[in-house]
Amino acid sequence: MKIPTFTLTVCFAVLLLALAAAPPAAAQENSSAKGREVYDQIKAAAFAGGAAEAKGLVLKRDRAEMTFDGTFYFASPVEGRVTGAVFVGRGKFRADVPPSDFERENVKRLLGAEAVESDFKTAVLRFSDDTFETVGHGRVEAPADERARRLAVEVESRLLRETGVNLSARLAASILNGERPGFFFATFDGGSRDRFSLVLDHQTRLPAAHFGLNGGEKGVVFAYKGVLFGNDVWMAFFSLADYERRMVAYSDQNELLDTKHYDIALDLRDPGRSIRLVARLKAEARFGGVRAVPFQVGESLGEQYDERKKKQMRVKAARAGGAELAFVQEDWEGGLTVFLPAPASAGQAVELELELEGDFMTDSRFLRDCFYPSSNTAWYPRHGYLDRATFDLTFRHRKNRRVAAAGARLAEQPDPDDKDAVVTRYSMPHPVPVTTFAIGPFERHSQTVKWEKGWEPIQVEFNSLPGNYGAIKEDFILAELDNSLRYFSLLFGKYSYPTFNAVFHPFGFGQGLPGLLTIPDADRASKHTYAFIAHETAHQWWGDIVTWRSYRDQWLSEGFAEYSGVLYTGIRESLDARADLVGIMRRSLKNPPVTTTGVGGGRLVDVGPIILGHRLNTSKTYGAYRTLIYNKGALVLRMLHFLMTDPSSGKDEAFFALMTDFVERHRDGFASTDDFRAVAGEHFARTPIARKYGLKDLNWFFHQWVYQTGLPSYKLEYQIEPQPDGTAVLRGAVMQENVPEKWFMPLPLVLTFGEKQWATGTVHAYGPKTPFEIKLPRVPKKAELDPHHWVLSEGTSTKGR
Repeated sequence: MKIPTFTLTVCFAVLLLALAAAPPAAAQENSSAKGREVYDQIKAAAFAGGAAEAKGLVLKRDRAEMTFDGTFYFASPVEGRVTGAVFVGRGKFRADVPPSDFERENVKRLLGAEAVESDFKTAVLRFSDDTFETVGHGRVEAPADERARRLAVEVESRLLRETGVNLSARLAASILNGERPGFFFATFDGGSRDRFSLVLDHQTRLPAAHFGLNGGEKGVVFAYKGVLFGNDVWMAFFSLADYERRMVAYSDQNELLDTKHYDIALDLRDPGRSIRLVARLKAEARFGGVRAVPFQVGESLGEQYDERKKKQMRVKAARAGGAELAFVQEDWEGGLTVFLPAPASAGQAVELELELEGDFMTDSRFLRDCFYPSSNTAWYPRHGYLDRATFDLTFRHRKNRRVAAAGARLAEQPDPDDKDAVVTRYSMPHPVPVTTFAIGPFERHSQTVKWEKGWEPIQVEFNSLPGNYGAIKEDFILAELDNSLRYFSLLFGKYSYPTFNAVFHPFGFGQGLPGLLTIPDADRASKHTYAFIAHETAHQWWGDIVTWRSYRDQWLSEGFAEYSGVLYTGIRESLDARADLVGIMRRSLKNPPVTTTGVGGGRLVDVGPIILGHRLNTSKTYGAYRTLIYNKGALVLRMLHFLMTDPSSGKDEAFFALMTDFVERHRDGFASTDDFRAVAGEHFARTPIARKYGLKDLNWFFHQWVYQTGLPSYKLEYQIEPQPDGTAVLRGAVMQENVPEKWFMPLPLVLTFGEKQWATGTVHAYGPKTPFEIKLPRVPKKAELDPHHWVLSEGTSTKGR
């Protein structure tokens, strides 16, 4: 169903696909239709392409080696190329672990092995690379094999349901876009490891879009663990050539288009049944020869209750310049593919119109008049990973409801085509990685933020519910939004967006999207409420103004926001409240992980380093992501706060200068952990602690605390030796355990001389035992090692003699 054209000033202009020399509409349609024809041929997978016997045949794909003894059955050629094979017989699979401590430990934890190894009886292979040249030797003509066809169809349909991956669409895009090297996928079954799969995607598109692995990983070995547990990634890896060149950083090769702007019109007149939208996007082709473009939508919906199938946003039409384009979107698919009317050249402007409809809204059992997208990041079609764009949003809805969205509300006018409807428009002029909205019988409460730095005042708005839905303390929430926004603007730099909006969210969790917070029942004064609202507000800087480059850098968002909440709570309530929050985070690191069968062994801190992001969560390590990315990430940033502070005066301006500089260098853009390390190292080199220990950067710190899993224990043993002239000598040693021998860390030392009389300094640990000697102007009563727990440890103690 098409959305009726709006006849207000918000009417959309006709958008054109900008081509250097646009062919006639009929030629465009035929070119696009040709892409769909290629897809249909691949999807049909008629296994009438002959057969070949394999005797000890070895197929190597990067670090994976497969051996086959049996029969291959081949799919019929598409565009002159064989894209599929089914193997029946006996085979062996082996993939050695890449040079990564985490990958080695992950394989050992999940499989109890040093490498991924298994036998198998069947294998389904799909490829656009030169696999056929290896496995097709000796191929002879043979009738179509029904078992081979059935296995291939089962694998593709099962993969759609379990991962959202459309294999045929990936192969079609690979062929149409002329990818070199090509794509490879295989599923193995019938052996000691049961069913598992290998993806080798040199363009990184499937790892990024469907496994969230956008750090440049080209290979994934994974296995399905059931509806509740999804897929375990046994191993993810860069290519062998990448490791040789040491080029194992983020890759954006999977992004064919750079989307600049969205103009989205939504029909929300019946949000309980479906929403309809038309998304007009302006983009730029990043590579030449692009004919097929994959988009993500609804990919975060789960398999449980058939959610991704039943609630998915379904594409109704795709257009360019008024001409209909061919597209594909299967049931269960976490996205769609659009076939362009002609190959786009690098740098060429591309304008598309996509029309979608779906039962994508969620209501609460208690608030059935309020509706929210089932996923705040997956309700509109997106290409690439958190690609920044500006947004114009137009909502058509009933008069008894209001829309809360990010950005400035430009208009709220009667709909001339429907007397019971209203049209509300929002605009976000800053490029943001994602946007969202909510609709309900909201009551708007607002106040104006007046900045101490003389910036232009902005409005803070909280979209609450009428009193008959429940008592909500709007004044409290507005005050916290105002206070935390002003506080973080002083600490981290200017707020970017034209307004700061929030909306009541009844689902027990919040999100801090650019210019819009979702706030659950959080209006009771407590340290947890202060920290929660401040955490979500801090995301305006950490995640929104500066977005993490890849999943490996997500601690720059969640860990930074978590520590920001701790800082705010210390000011808003008390230093004791701040200490309580820090204590909770420290203790969480020593909790055991949760597995599919109950509580596991060991500690969450040992699962992996924070640079691994969501990879930390598996069927045997539930809870590791939140504990390590949020809590350890916050505690790592807190240690940097200590390192930037002058021990003698307690002044910490250098830390906030670092954070402000980091924001300004990457404002409205992306940043990686290495980007932050570089900026932090520049600022740290000028600090008293750096000068004392002759440190020129923070490479040592990030190597230990971000890229490793160590949790040291510290113990200070000391004695005080009074001198005849009234001075004293403090002698002792710092003991360090449970970390590598060369682990180095400065530690706070607090000396107490009398009531409210103390001095601060530092000692350091390097190796198991580090002696020290400090001359003091007076005799102290006692010395304490890190009494305020600035440095992360399993335990820190002091013993005097």
